[in-house]
Amino acid sequence: MGYRIGLTALCGAALISLAACGGGGGGGDNMPAGPTLYDSLSGGTLDGSKWQTPSFSYGVTNGAMVLSTQVSNAESRTGNAQMRAIVRLLYQPPANRLNFPGANLDQLALEIGLSDTGGGLRAFRSVRHCDNASCTSRSVTGITFADPAGFTSSASGLDADAAAAYDITYTVSASLNESTGVFTWSFAGGAFGAGAAGTADPGVYLAGNANWAALGVSPLATSGFSVAQLGARAFDDSVAGGSDGRVSARFQNVQAGFNNAAAALWDDFSGTGTNSGPTELRGIKWSAAGGSPSKASMALSAGSLVGHAQATSFSTNGISNFQALTFNNPAALNTLQADVTVSACSNSSPVTSVPSNRVQLQGNFYNDGSPGTTPPNTNQPNSPVGDIRAFLMLDCVNNLAIFEIIRFNTTVAGALLSSTTNNTVPKGGPVTGGTHRLSMSWNPVTHAFTFQVDGGTPVVVDPTTANTRMNVAAPYVKAANSPQKQLAWGVFIPPDAAATGTAASIDLRVNNVFTAP
Repeated sequence: MGYRIGLTALCGAALISLAACGGGGGGGDNMPAGPTLYDSLSGGTLDGSKWQTPSFSYGVTNGAMVLSTQVSNAESRTGNAQMRAIVRLLYQPPANRLNFPGANLDQLALEIGLSDTGGGLRAFRSVRHCDNASCTSRSVTGITFADPAGFTSSASGLDADAAAAYDITYTVSASLNESTGVFTWSFAGGAFGAGAAGTADPGVYLAGNANWAALGVSPLATSGFSVAQLGARAFDDSVAGGSDGRVSARFQNVQAGFNNAAAALWDDFSGTGTNSGPTELRGIKWSAAGGSPSKASMALSAGSLVGHAQATSFSTNGISNFQALTFNNPAALNTLQADVTVSACSNSSPVTSVPSNRVQLQGNFYNDGSPGTTPPNTNQPNSPVGDIRAFLMLDCVNNLAIFEIIRFNTTVAGALLSSTTNNTVPKGGPVTGGTHRLSMSWNPVTHAFTFQVDGGTPVVVDPTTANTRMNVAAPYVKAANSPQKQLAWGVFIPPDAAATGTAASIDLRVNNVFTAP
């Protein structure tokens, strides 16, 4: 499928800073035996050396989509530290679409927008292909460019940019001509006047790459399309790393065209008809947070990590909005612990028989060797197929603490292995209003999980055999292909909700994250 997208981007009052930064986190005076303090979450910004996830917010404000992100002590990549407000088209052979950090082999990207590397705002275009799975090796070999006057190419050729200004409205567009296979991009507004346009032709690269050539004629116009995105990014491409970045961007009047059709209005964020608004993004337009009409944020405030998630169902289909704080070194962690406080919890769905609004520890701990089917849904590095994921959940709608254990059968979907009735974990007091300590661990020798809440009676589960707590056995075969570990939260509206307009939201605070190998 081809994709054409355009927007009016307002980088008004963008908040941007770049500086060298030391480590974050902090001490704690309630360190338990065994696990050690990973992050108290009492600082001003999330430490990028500990967390893959930056602070963020997204939603609709005054007729515009507003995206913001902030990172401190960012992990190193290669190049320079940058903040960007972007439009991006991504293409990749389907068989190569795996999980971080091996997700990007042969990915072809067109990205345009506004950026600041510390020397003022620039309009930029970036086109590149990833030559290894982590995309640490990127190049423009086999891509022919035609940049407009005023745009200066970088030494690597990956980027070209021109001067731009804050508080100016720019209309930017990116498209693929499916007949010729050529990308076109443009800027209008400010010093660019009616428009400055350029092209990038990746034809030579596609023809010379075996994975792309195997997809046949015009692979970008058929199975090669992956995703189209709008975004706000703060990252550090320097060798040393350690930079701070904060950016906020507004997007209005998004137009999109499919399969070589002319672009037409996609979302004006007015809240009328099927447009997003007045505060949430519409799930039929955007895939943020799993495709639900939603709004979410995560930030450090008043000595805690503060999270918010909300969603509204406009149909009888189920929807969800889940966010996660992702650990940077997941393979080394077998014990996760955190203090969480759910301060507000609402869900107007009449169905409460399944976990709905919740906060949870979760992670992929080992792999049971399940082979999968066809690439990318096969058991291989950076694919979760066969990985066993455990959850410890606090459900604030049903006032329960429960565990779940699943196995991934594809890269995106899992099957429940544990019992749906014998899965309760003892807790102290109501979920909403009090602080609860969640602790989940996996023993790499005995292969047993231990789930505990508030220091109560621990629940020990052997996932490798069928037993009273496991409906299906998941024998240990090897380490996880994708050993992701997270603290997550969100809301769920079941598919059998009786009426449209069903709403759900959750607000929470998190402190004192402890870990152990």
